[in-house]
Amino acid sequence: MLNDDELERAAKQLANFRADNTLADILDGYTALIADYRRLKSDYEEERDSREKYKQIARGQERNPFVLVLIDGDGYVFNGNLVSNGIAGGRSAAQLLNGSVKTSLQKKGLDYCQIMVRVWANLAGLSKTLHKAGFTGTEKRSLSPFVASFNRSYGLFDFADAGEWKENADFKLRAMLNLYAENSQCRHIYFAACHDVGYISDLTTHIGNKERFTLITSPGIKFHDEYTKLGMGMEELTGLFHPTPLDATSSYQSPRSSSASTKPAAVAEKWWTATPSATASQLSSSEANERKVCFFYRIGKCKYGENCNKLHVDDDTWEHRETS
Repeated sequence: MLNDDELERAAKQLANFRADNTLADILDGYTALIADYRRLKSDYEEERDSREKYKQIARGQERNPFVLVLIDGDGYVFNGNLVSNGIAGGRSAAQLLNGSVKTSLQKKGLDYCQIMVRVWANLAGLSKTLHKAGFTGTEKRSLSPFVASFNRSYGLFDFADAGEWKENADFKLRAMLNLYAENSQCRHIYFAACHDVGYISDLTTHIGNKERFTLITSPGIKFHDEYTKLGMGMEELTGLFHPTPLDATSSYQSPRSSSASTKPAAVAEKWWTATPSATASQLSSSEANERKVCFFYRIGKCKYGENCNKLHVDDDTWEHRETS
């Protein structure tokens, strides 16, 4: 049995233990530790899920790599010899473009990529220009057979009508450029719009990634010096685009307007061989002044041909008559 001194010491130890906050501090610390562990566990699980999603996206982006060919069709006009062949010409143009790009990709080590082509142009305006140069018929969208055949040639080849509003083709091309310039599935971009200095600012934003771009040159367009300063690669797709500016091409005179053609015989002998109608130069001055000008002939839509009771004159001839 304890004596009185031992009982007194035990009582003092009990009082001291009760007065000591060490145990409470340990319990509070343990509680905080559990809370921190739960928060860290939650953060880890979120990070793990995010990494798994990223891996899935990365694996998806490794599939179906492609290169993009962007063409402003109003400036980079397809070779007139291809255009004049209509359906066959559209197919030939697509095959020539596909073959040229494949050869380029082999040199770049990207021959495993699919080729996506996007061409935009004002189809009505371009058809009119090509008709004046002697490569298409008189219809408002006479280039349509060529375009349709081009589109059918390969699944990822699209020649689209941007409409007749000014700058529509520019708007579409810029949107596609900005969309795919940072896309990891798009391994390279061939850019055929260097006739227009307005695209410089769009390409400048991607100057840090300039190895992913190739600028397309052509003898038929004025390649602005500002594009050379970008330091991007440059290539020519030989034979694909018209070798001279269309406004410098000798004006084609169809059989309906003159018996003498300034174009080669192969171009002159096209499918529209209607009997020639009288022009202002072939009429006497009094007869020309009495007859009204046929508006539909001037826009290429007169269905009466030589039987029309109005005067058939080309734009250049009529302007000369009005100023004389």
